[in-house]
Amino acid sequence: MKPTSEDYIGLIRQVRSLMELQHATTMRSWEESRVQPGAGKLLAELAYRGEARVSDLAEQRFVDASVVSRQAAQLEKLGLIERRRAPEDRRAALLSLTPEGEKVLEQWRQRQADTMADALSDWDAEDVASATEHLARMNSAFRAHLSS
Repeated sequence: MKPTSEDYIGLIRQVRSLMELQHATTMRSWEESRVQPGAGKLLAELAYRGEARVSDLAEQRFVDASVVSRQAAQLEKLGLIERRRAPEDRRAALLSLTPEGEKVLEQWRQRQADTMADALSDWDAEDVASATEHLARMNSAFRAHLSS
């Protein structure tokens, strides 16, 4: 049976609620650091992707390059990322994590994991894996839809 509009609205409500909770959790996690949440997400994206151009990061995150540039400037000032010229295009800069950036990110990730473990303490590993799989499928579908 095909989902109804009401089914999708119910899903939208739950996704919106999850996003609000994720934002609140992120804000709390970053309170202990000197990094704003948006810049922290950039730090995590760099750790995941490795060295990358500002334009590629902006495209991946569906934001303007100026947003990534501002966040990168904050992270660079704090010594959490470094910038170098791209060898194939000297006009472009490549961003990468510094060892201090890796350390700050690992501390943030551990706080996030601890929060998730506390909140979902009655879930077993299969529940977590199933939720992860469903969210990954939804993210993939939305990313494909937005990229087309």
